[in-house]
Amino acid sequence: MKLNKEEFLTTKLGKELKECLTKWDEALEARRRYLEWTAEYQMENMVAVRCSIQYEVYQMALKQFYGIEYHFTRTDEYFGMVTEDESDWLFKVERNI
Repeated sequence: MKLNKEEFLTTKLGKELKECLTKWDEALEARRRYLEWTAEYQMENMVAVRCSIQYEVYQMALKQFYGIEYHFTRTDEYFGMVTEDESDWLFKVERNI
């Protein structure tokens, strides 16, 4: 089956995937502001772990249905889902720096 990225991202699965990665990115970013042993760090870490587990299911579904293996990536400038060789982005969110 051929993946139409724009169409996929408007489906319930696509919207939930993007929301999951946005929450994961936010949790990782927030976690950086706290010391490891604080309750705030632990709370953000739990969100990050939960999102990473959920992401693995989305990743498997994309691989199973479309034969494409996308990976979560994040830098100071952006985050999103891209193939390993960075030639194909499912989506990319630029940060406002």
